[in-house]
Amino acid sequence: MKKIRYIPYGYTIRNGRTVIEHGEADVIREIFDAYISGASLKAIAEELTGRKIPYSERTDTWDKARIARIIDNAKYTGDDEYDPIIDEALYETAIRLKTARQRNTFEKDTGAINLLRDYIRCQQCGAPMKRRVSTKHCIRESWMCTNDECGIKVRIGDTQLLEKVNVLMNRIINNTRLLIPRRKKRPEMSPAVLKLNNEISLELERDNPNEELIIAKTAEMASQLYRESETRINIAASIARKRAEMMTPQEEFSESYFTDLVSYISLDDGGRITLHTKTDTEIGDDDNASNQDTEKDNHGH
Repeated sequence: MKKIRYIPYGYTIRNGRTVIEHGEADVIREIFDAYISGASLKAIAEELTGRKIPYSERTDTWDKARIARIIDNAKYTGDDEYDPIIDEALYETAIRLKTARQRNTFEKDTGAINLLRDYIRCQQCGAPMKRRVSTKHCIRESWMCTNDECGIKVRIGDTQLLEKVNVLMNRIINNTRLLIPRRKKRPEMSPAVLKLNNEISLELERDNPNEELIIAKTAEMASQLYRESETRINIAASIARKRAEMMTPQEEFSESYFTDLVSYISLDDGGRITLHTKTDTEIGDDDNASNQDTEKDNHGH
């Protein structure tokens, strides 16, 4: 059992080699069988969580995103690095079924995806990403970086993307401390502040300083210092936390919750997403962050 998963669930490292972890492999086969038999991602996740099946040493909590990630992972059919856990026919059946289910929810997802078009950025270079659709692949949707010098392409289905975003949104709702920005080192005075400070000092050195000018410049400098300080972002964080505390975890993506709390989403070439909140914090869908957040949740808001 791994504390942090750098290799897929179902495998472990022994003597420097990637091998099958047989207990986890049995869970993977169970997931595929249940999904093909008609169980939803949510139902499978709840079943495994209810039975306290470990996902890692740190957590036995499963969610739809983890189940979807397992179903989408072609490595389970075997390649040069990984031994097969399931056969290709089972994998292809699951993917075809997942695609069919995604198409059945197409109209419901369309509005949410149209909203996200303006929010997706490349994790690597920060440029906007553009959604593309191809009927040649089981997973039809992909996102392409608009920066020609970067140009990374991420293949991720609309439903999976929305599920991942919703998981992270619920993580924020369950632990609003995630909206608190980290303290930054106190910066040196900016050129704008230095200029105002010098103007005040020069006026004070005059034989007959202009008090009204000094008061006006001092007020201007205080306003500039406020704009450059953490006070503004801390106030925004406090407001955002109060909003989030009034929210309830959602089964599906909520456009209003999302626009209230998120500035943009970054997407990396491995399909991992990060929410960048309006309070300058980041919440990612890597398992290490998930475990850390779970530990925070255990201590309450």
